[in-house]
Amino acid sequence: MSKKINIIIPAIRLDAELLKCLKEINKLSYNNFFVTIVLDYKFSKKLPRFKYKIKKMIVGKTNMSKKRNMAVLKFNSDYIAFIDSDAYPNKNWLKYAIQFLEDEKSDVVGGPGIPFPKQSYSEKICYLSKRSFFVTGYLNFRKYKAKQRYCDWLEACNLVMSRKFFLKYGGMDNQRYTGEDSEFFERMRKKNKDLKVFYSPKLFIYHKERRVFGFFLQRLAFGMDFLNLVKFKAVIDKKKSYFQGLQPFLPLFTFLFFIFILVLNINYKTKFFILLSLIFLINAAIFFNISKYIKSFKTIFLTLITINLANIFFALGSIITLTGLRRFLNNKIYLYSRN
Repeated sequence: MSKKINIIIPAIRLDAELLKCLKEINKLSYNNFFVTIVLDYKFSKKLPRFKYKIKKMIVGKTNMSKKRNMAVLKFNSDYIAFIDSDAYPNKNWLKYAIQFLEDEKSDVVGGPGIPFPKQSYSEKICYLSKRSFFVTGYLNFRKYKAKQRYCDWLEACNLVMSRKFFLKYGGMDNQRYTGEDSEFFERMRKKNKDLKVFYSPKLFIYHKERRVFGFFLQRLAFGMDFLNLVKFKAVIDKKKSYFQGLQPFLPLFTFLFFIFILVLNINYKTKFFILLSLIFLINAAIFFNISKYIKSFKTIFLTLITINLANIFFALGSIITLTGLRRFLNNKIYLYSRN
């Protein structure tokens, strides 16, 4: 008999995006599952009929970490699968997930989040920016159908594991609005050095992208969490771990270096030459990176500009944290970026 899976979807309210997710879940080839939607607000709208059961939890305003934890604790199942309300899975998502958990002897499995088939040009630019090494670093493989591999951690929008395993490590941090997934995996690795996290392109989901302003606000919020990201070092390849662990420092370091050159007591021509040279070298590297998967010159140009601004916003978020203002702004900015 196939194992029972609880697909958990944290959301604010029942809206068009969540309904789209539920309708696409109805197409899954794996049948032994139910869905738990965890919402802030009650709804009067009648749900369409699906082939699966939907369990509803109305919990008031709280973060997605706590919503996921509550759904896991309330309903019994063999496995749990996390997906966001602004996403939906491919039809074989659960079938392959169970296969990889059992055949690959993995503890946690997941895959990439790729954009909706129909997206605006603004959303396309944001996706192409996140696919770049200069935005998501060594974890950029999670933004397209890269080769399968064992990895450090996967995003909470696309995770499958056993319920017992999740509860064994205490679930996700109830206080976190951002970085809850990286913290969860870091905490598990401290207790389990042999943790096996398996990424497969077969476990892809479609994930709605933010538009440009929302994307910049998201990077601002992530920048505010950079100290927690720095703590999480890669452990799969020890030779790369130190560099990868320091990657979140790079936008802040680059931003502060530019400020340092601007205030340095040297003549304006020298300043201009140094800054122009640095800008050219950085953007040449970005151009070389994104031209591997973007062919349109217009799209390359707009993506390059967006990547530069995304890193500036990340650096500004880091500065907000260093000035002690993070606790007043982080949650509000992240929630606003989703809208």
